Amino acid sequence: MGEHVSYYVTLMKLYLFSPIEKKYREEFNQHTRQQNIKVTAYIALIVAFAAICIRVASWIIPYQKMLLPQRYTEYVFINNCMIGTSALFACLLYIIKKKPHPKQQNRYHFVSILYTLLFTGSCMSLTFVAQHNPKNTMTMLLLGLLTVGVLLIFTIRNLLLVAGLSIVTFVLFFDLFQVSEETRALNYVAFWLIIACFMVISRLIYSYHANYFIKLKTIEDKNEEIQRANKLKNEILAIVAHDLRNPIAGIRSVTHLMEEYPYTPEQENKYLFWIKDACETADQIIEELLLAAKQRESGQLQTDFISLNDWLQDVRDNWLQQSGFNRAISLELPSEELKARIHTGKMQRVVDNLLHNAAKFTPVEGAITIGMRQHRGGVRISVSDTGIGIPEALIPHLFDQFTSASRKGLNEEPSNGLGLHICKQLVQEHGGKIYVNSQENKGTIFSIDLPFTLL
Repeated sequence: MGEHVSYYVTLMKLYLFSPIEKKYREEFNQHTRQQNIKVTAYIALIVAFAAICIRVASWIIPYQKMLLPQRYTEYVFINNCMIGTSALFACLLYIIKKKPHPKQQNRYHFVSILYTLLFTGSCMSLTFVAQHNPKNTMTMLLLGLLTVGVLLIFTIRNLLLVAGLSIVTFVLFFDLFQVSEETRALNYVAFWLIIACFMVISRLIYSYHANYFIKLKTIEDKNEEIQRANKLKNEILAIVAHDLRNPIAGIRSVTHLMEEYPYTPEQENKYLFWIKDACETADQIIEELLLAAKQRESGQLQTDFISLNDWLQDVRDNWLQQSGFNRAISLELPSEELKARIHTGKMQRVVDNLLHNAAKFTPVEGAITIGMRQHRGGVRISVSDTGIGIPEALIPHLFDQFTSASRKGLNEEPSNGLGLHICKQLVQEHGGKIYVNSQENKGTIFSIDLPFTLL
């Protein structure tokens, strides 16, 4: 138990002469303003109710006979002011509290400060009325300042405003109600002690709320980090399941050939080369995923400044070689060379995925084309086909993770609904966007827009 207490004490920070840290200041100020508006509304309502009860009690208890005429007149005037102003401000603050947006509420935060000044002024006025007798009577002033000091959360500026106006009011009007120099001196001492206590208590309350708020925000930040880590883990697992399927399927096919059919030493070397190549591909995918995880945590994207014309030709040729696609894929590139900063491995995976989808849904007599052109100050890369197209109902869900829009290819090729989701993520990491335009039985165009900042 002692360890927990000492741990809390070490974490507790006092903000006696300084505001909360800049990182949390604006949000904390908005939070405290909303809370002050709510609390001040309740204070105004309670004060109005209490003042009304005192007025009703005066009809039963003969206050007028117990007090001097001048003091009774002052008392009635203060009581009327407390009823009227408290009821008015209670209604105003209730209306402000009902505003839907917090910024709209904060805009009228000055109303709660204004009522705080009127409330402390009313308590001070009751103190002045009591000071007609030669006794040290500071009860109402103490009650008023401690009420607002404990229940409200003041910034340094608002605290100095309330304390400063209380000091000015006391100094200006106190002598008018005092008849004894000795009582005047004692009350001045008591007043400064009350002001000091008010300011210290107010800063301690501020410190308590500030520390509590920071702890909550720290917990929220940690929870967000955990959620991001869990999301990243799930994404990595999904990508692993998707991207490792092809090399594993290749290894399975080769081992099946070696088990079921006789083969020559030359074929054995060829099979072993295929297995080794598939293992290297899988190893590269795992390395890219680990690197992608580190980059996503650091918020950095490692890019190379390359010629997109040459890169797209290489991507097309490599995909044709690895996939065994026995049809031509056209290139429509601009005559001028376009260069950009991209992560070649990630963007190659995007284009590979789009080519794989185009091949799945384009019949033998169809055509597939990779295009590139300047677009809105950036670059647009497109993969188009003349295949069976995408039903209009599936397009809004096409880029969702594990989307229900996934379909088997023309040759019953399976799909787990992850490829286009991965493409969207990788393009967004480059600050770009991916679009689709498709008509059934006419074809599909996937467009990747990379911003001018990458050029």
